[in-house]
Amino acid sequence: MSSAATMLKSSLAVLCMLSVALLSGCETLNKKDHEQTVTVTRSIKNVPIIVSYQGGVFYRVHINNNLSHAINLVWDESTYVTTTGESIRTLHLNSQYNLPQYAPAQQASSSIPPNSQFEADFTGDDWLDCAKRNCTPHPKNSVNNAWIYLTFNIKGKRIRWQGEVTFSPLKQP
Repeated sequence: MSSAATMLKSSLAVLCMLSVALLSGCETLNKKDHEQTVTVTRSIKNVPIIVSYQGGVFYRVHINNNLSHAINLVWDESTYVTTTGESIRTLHLNSQYNLPQYAPAQQASSSIPPNSQFEADFTGDDWLDCAKRNCTPHPKNSVNNAWIYLTFNIKGKRIRWQGEVTFSPLKQP
C-alpha cells in the first residue's frame, strides 16, 4: 500500500473517532433531565391558549380564536420570566430547525383570524445561541417557578395571558 493511501486511511480513522466523540457529546447536551409544565394562571375569555414545553429551550403555543374578530399575538411584548426574575423577550420561530442568525430588533405580530386556530414555536431571544447548540438550560433557582406572559392586541386593547412554568425531575420508566 502506498504512503498516500496509508495516510488517507489514518486521516479517515481520526475523522471517524472525532465524529463519534462529537455526536456523543451532543447526546449529553440533548439529554432531558427534567420536565416543564405550563399551567394557565390568567386566561383570555373565548380564546383558549395552551403552551407546551417542547424540550431544550423551545415552547409551542396553540391558540383557538373563538371570537368573531381577528386578534394579534404581539411577540415583542411577550416575555418569559426566569426563576430568578430575569425577563426575556419571546422570539417567534418559523422553525426549530432553521434558526435565525441573530434575534431580530423587532418582530411582526401574528394575526389570528376569527374562529380559527394558530400554532407557533418560540424561545427566549437570549437563548438563541443555546438553541443552536441543542442545550437545555437548568433553572437557577429550583424553589421558584418561571412565568410566560403572552400579550395580545384584541380590539385595540392589550390583554395579557399568563402561564406558570413548573419544573420536575423526569419520571423513571
